[in-house]
Amino acid sequence: MKPSFLAIDVGNSSIKWGLFDQGVLLEHFRLDLTDVSSWEKSWNTWCKGSINSILICGVVPDVLNNHFRWLKQQSDNVRLISHADLRMQINVDNPAATGIDRLVASFAALKLVAKNEPVIVVDAGSAVTVDLASCRDGFLGGAIMPGLKLMARSLNQYTAQLPQVSFTDQIRKTSGANTFEAISFGVGNAFLGGVDRLIKKLETQISAKAVLFFTGGDGLLLANHLNEGAGYFPNLVLTGLSLLVEESSDG
Repeated sequence: MKPSFLAIDVGNSSIKWGLFDQGVLLEHFRLDLTDVSSWEKSWNTWCKGSINSILICGVVPDVLNNHFRWLKQQSDNVRLISHADLRMQINVDNPAATGIDRLVASFAALKLVAKNEPVIVVDAGSAVTVDLASCRDGFLGGAIMPGLKLMARSLNQYTAQLPQVSFTDQIRKTSGANTFEAISFGVGNAFLGGVDRLIKKLETQISAKAVLFFTGGDGLLLANHLNEGAGYFPNLVLTGLSLLVEESSDG
């Protein structure tokens, strides 16, 4: 089966491509932000001669615009998505200044749940966003906090002696007996606790339980610790772009 639609999400650390056919995700991968040769290789391998349409969104303006211009050289049917393309209320002060990845992820979540169920989307990447949306009220905003790796890196960069600590798929559950373990225990549990508290705050705001969607590089870690692995959608933004195409074709 060959892909007919290409969804692209330009993030802070990579460009994500998702290849779809009739709403089914066939393949997805990450590309370097500036390595045009990797873009060309991926296009020639996966897309040339089969892709009918492309939607692209992103949060890094320079990279987004460069990638968009390059795509226009490959295809005549490329659209750069903005908040105005989403059939969803956006109840924030300035929709145009809200990260398009947050909006598209919330749009996707609302399409994937039963009507009238509120959703909370947690996107855990370089930064963590925790956003609230409902079919009745649309996108209601949320919270932004540092991501797990950013929190750990800042301790190393802005102190004289604290080392860089990396994380795997587990958060330390007991106190640290040395500096590495203490940072792992502190940062890891601050990360989990911060996200957990924000979810509870948003549910209190609407006086209801929400369906949780975790996405992003550390989304599975959060889902495993906070929600027993349920609700992890690693390609939620790409899925949202695919759903937007389906909605547009349905009129």
